[in-house]
Amino acid sequence: MKRPTRGAVPFWQRVLHRAWTLGAIALFSLVPVLSHAAEYTIGPPPAWVVETQPGVATSAQLSQASDGVAYLLVDTQVRAAASGRTRYHRLVSNALNSKGVESIANIEIEFDPSYQSLTLHSINVIRAGRVIPKLATAKIQVIERESELDARIYDGTKTVNIFLDDVRVGDTIDCAYTTTGSNPVFGGLEFGTMQFQYSEPIARIHERLLLPAGHSVTVESRHTELKPVITQHDGFSDYTWNATNVPGLMIEDGAPERYDPYPRVEWSQFANWAAVVRWAQPLYRVPDTLSRALEIEVGRIARFESTPTGRMLAALQLVQGEVRYLGVETGRNSNAPNSPSLVFERRFGDCKDKALLTLALLDRLGIEAHAALVNTSIHRGIADELPNPGAFDHVLVQAQINGKVYWIDPTRPTQNSDVAHLFQPDYDLALVVAPATQSLTSMKDASAAQTRRSSHIVFDARRDFDKPVRYTVVTTSEGELAESLRASLSSTNIADVQKKYLQFYANSYPDISVAAPLTVEDDKINNRITTTETYDIANMASKADKNGRHTVNFYTPDMDDLLRDPKTTIRKAPLHVSYPLDVSQTTEVLLPSKWPITPDENNIADPAFTLEHSVRLDGLKLTILDHFRSLTDEIAANEMSRYTGSLERAREQGGYQIFWTDPAPASKATGIDRVNWPISLVALAALGLWGRLALVAYRFNPPPRNGRVEGLNGIRGWLLLHAVGLLAAPFTYASAVIFLVKTMSSDAWATLTTFGSAKYSALWAPVTLLELVENTGQFVFSLLVAVLFFKRRSSYPWMAITLYAATCVFQVGDQILSSLVPASSTDPKETATMVRVIIASAIWSTYLIRSRRVISTFVKTRPGSTRAPDTPARPDQESDGPPALPQAIVEPT
Repeated sequence: MKRPTRGAVPFWQRVLHRAWTLGAIALFSLVPVLSHAAEYTIGPPPAWVVETQPGVATSAQLSQASDGVAYLLVDTQVRAAASGRTRYHRLVSNALNSKGVESIANIEIEFDPSYQSLTLHSINVIRAGRVIPKLATAKIQVIERESELDARIYDGTKTVNIFLDDVRVGDTIDCAYTTTGSNPVFGGLEFGTMQFQYSEPIARIHERLLLPAGHSVTVESRHTELKPVITQHDGFSDYTWNATNVPGLMIEDGAPERYDPYPRVEWSQFANWAAVVRWAQPLYRVPDTLSRALEIEVGRIARFESTPTGRMLAALQLVQGEVRYLGVETGRNSNAPNSPSLVFERRFGDCKDKALLTLALLDRLGIEAHAALVNTSIHRGIADELPNPGAFDHVLVQAQINGKVYWIDPTRPTQNSDVAHLFQPDYDLALVVAPATQSLTSMKDASAAQTRRSSHIVFDARRDFDKPVRYTVVTTSEGELAESLRASLSSTNIADVQKKYLQFYANSYPDISVAAPLTVEDDKINNRITTTETYDIANMASKADKNGRHTVNFYTPDMDDLLRDPKTTIRKAPLHVSYPLDVSQTTEVLLPSKWPITPDENNIADPAFTLEHSVRLDGLKLTILDHFRSLTDEIAANEMSRYTGSLERAREQGGYQIFWTDPAPASKATGIDRVNWPISLVALAALGLWGRLALVAYRFNPPPRNGRVEGLNGIRGWLLLHAVGLLAAPFTYASAVIFLVKTMSSDAWATLTTFGSAKYSALWAPVTLLELVENTGQFVFSLLVAVLFFKRRSSYPWMAITLYAATCVFQVGDQILSSLVPASSTDPKETATMVRVIIASAIWSTYLIRSRRVISTFVKTRPGSTRAPDTPARPDQESDGPPALPQAIVEPT
């Protein structure tokens, strides 16, 4: 089913050839033939035609001209009478250069001889103000050209080719002709479009429409403030529009086909969509009788299918599989279907033929069904047009079973799925050819089969990245993607498909090779196809750079294709995007060893799409999840900046990269080479800081405590055991500092703190440096406490208790921080040691507070202090000084 051409005309030939035809041809007339005088006539323009003067191209128009042509006049005058339509067309163009000469010296005019006649009026070359007639000497040929042959549609349109001689740069070509006749299928009702702007600049556009006075005709303007001059004469309403110095209007690539910003006027004698339905009803009325062959098929389906949905699917599959698509759209059959019996007998037909055949089968099977007219290009754009049959280019079938509506297309490749997975493209709006129809019907169906693709990709690198990595891709396609792939596989051998897929991945992995043949599993019932690809990737890791670093990239080319920027991002036209589309990809990497990978999750939410991205590590398996869903089919021009920004953020999530650095050869490193001088300087700085703080603490000079006992002093008893541990503490902390400095040698430090190494963690550096500073401080203060102990200073108990408390805090904090390092492991012995330290610190701190020997022994103040020692008190006396501590522990002497 053809739809009259409208919209932009990018080349001057299309401006010249915009014929009002809907096609007619016989199958045997498929090769070009020379014309003869009967194909066209030569004569003057009709008497009702008004002569129009060409415009003058401005410098701005000349600068915008392309193909070396300046268009001076586009003149279209249409007279719609009861006897049919007459269309006069005149084009005046000037050759600016040699390219322009090539463009205008060959003229093509299309017409449909099944209902149209062509009259050539004049073809003149205007050179330096002199008119040179060319029609009498021009070489004219008529050929049958099938412009839609690739779509298997034969419409019988003929083309008159006129070849002019002696055309020079600077010449102006003035060509005028008339086509007469209307397609009888529309029953004398007229509709059409006149356009006031093209892709090329035009000096003057003259459009004139004559409609019978008193007839009900709707005339509406689109995208223009241009008003017609309306007069009444000779029984016609005369509408005339004039536009001068009209600039060219180019539409950026990727715009939706329904986007038509060109100023134009539409007219139609169809009052509303119900009038179009009344026109179409006789065309799609099911005949009372069918051929015996069809009745046999109806009986077979009725016997083998007991449910209405089963019968609907069987009838659909019969028409899809047994009747090939072939359109012979000649004359009336450009919009009227052939009889079902004829179509089934010859086993071919176009969308109209196959729709009516399906309706006939469903009618005999007791299923309510109607033809549904749609537009597969502009979709919901038909709502913006005046009601007319030319708004549609395709016919579907709407079936109703138990209150549920099914949209089915008999022209699609055979669909063997069950009804739940039956896919039908959503064309937004349809005109259902049923008596009750008053307006367009939405095709939206929330329960319709979904279109999605999911991929499961595995990189098997368990043998390490210096060996070939097994690369497996399992892809499952559903809905429209499954049907598209099924159709592609039916016309292409597997070997060629394998080569195509291999080349696709080779763009990311040059050293890829096929490891096992491509396999295909087709689940037709669920409309699902699963392909399994198996490859080997050699040299997946990059060679080491000057720093010994290797890199491995895991690409997601399928997802990258969805997230590419459009070719034109700065635009006035909206952008068409694929919808609905649901694509998910799971990438698994089987690692050869543990890798320092941080889990990550990031979602991109845009009004046009969503992308969910996550990275996780489970043992030696790295899993990357990507899920893309489109949310609309169109991006407005003023939203492009936001949209491309979201695409860029989404692309940043694509793929994954891991790397590692080769360790320096141990045999070449001497002891001095292994010293980590920055760490050593940190240790010295910490030592100096703690020493300064220890000096301040040394000056701490509290008064001796009350409660001393004569004769109960000296380092004996439990205090002697305490002294042993006190003397060992500096050696313990000093050995810990030395161990840490050695551990943080230059090569070991690089292994722990270089991203990509097997033992790397972002917490290694802060945890290790904190341990170094802590142990340095404990070493310094253990020396301070030992000095205060043997000097029997009154500050000793307080300093010792403080050191015990700090040791407990450091032990707990270090244990917590170490547990956060993924590459480290917690030793149960370390936890037991921490518990013992805390218990011992609590015991000795209590002893230092309560012991009478401690109170009686540590009574000396700092030399040079003016503080007077307190007077000892007898055990049975209360001190006049500060309040006494709790009852002290009295040790045996």
